[in-house]
Amino acid sequence: MNKLNRYNENDLIVRLNANDQFAFEVLFYKYKNKLKGFVIKLAPSQVDSDEIVQKVFIKVWVQRTKIDPRKSFSSFLFTIAKNEVIDQLRSSISKRIYFMGHEAIADLNISDQSVNETQLELEQKVTELIKKIPERRRQIFELSRYDGLSYKQIAKELNISENTVDTQIRKSLNYLREELRKIKILLLIFLSK
Repeated sequence: MNKLNRYNENDLIVRLNANDQFAFEVLFYKYKNKLKGFVIKLAPSQVDSDEIVQKVFIKVWVQRTKIDPRKSFSSFLFTIAKNEVIDQLRSSISKRIYFMGHEAIADLNISDQSVNETQLELEQKVTELIKKIPERRRQIFELSRYDGLSYKQIAKELNISENTVDTQIRKSLNYLREELRKIKILLLIFLSK
């Protein structure tokens, strides 16, 4: 039996609420590998899973006094991790476009205005792609990504299961990843001409 499982999670959360560093460390070691595995499955290889896990636990420590011991701590953690992955992917896409644009400026004499227009066009394309997601799936995706609702909150609001919420969000993310990969390939071809 894992030594970490001998601690009652609700008691640990209560202790964490009271700034107990030992409780924080127990929770960290109990969940770090599960979170890392979740991030690796959820995100492409360019996302640093260790960095995501660190960010999740920094947020846990910052919000420690507000964590409700009656609610699922693991759901809380995985929701933070999922949002961190999305933020890192967004940032990665923006940085790649930015740097590809500036390499293109040096090599191809493309103006700064063209780079800004390319970034704007990509943002518009992402918005268009989201609009193409089937209506119910898009509603679930937007409640998660734009409104910041947890899977449980979405399930309750739409009167569906949390598994359905999870499935629909995964399908949305897979669709967006595939479409953005296609756009990236086209952009690389365009910039290499």
